[in-house]
Amino acid sequence: MANLRFYFPGITLILIAIAIIAVPEILVAFVAAAIILAGIALLYMGHIARKSEIEMRDSEEWVHGDGFFDGWFARAPVYRRRHRRF
Repeated sequence: MANLRFYFPGITLILIAIAIIAVPEILVAFVAAAIILAGIALLYMGHIARKSEIEMRDSEEWVHGDGFFDGWFARAPVYRRRHRRF
């Protein structure tokens, strides 16, 4: 029984495939759920990008007015500060 955990993902996929063959409407539900989850993930990533852009636009301490590197790409990345919590 201790080694059954290694076979669990494969068994689960086989059972899902059998359920899809038996009831094809389940496939529609799986695809719809995957699309919904992908949409939620993209909304979250867009929210983080928007917050990061606003924070970078408002922080003028990293920008020098003269020179080639005074665009948004020369500023310090804000997202690194957010993910450094260990």
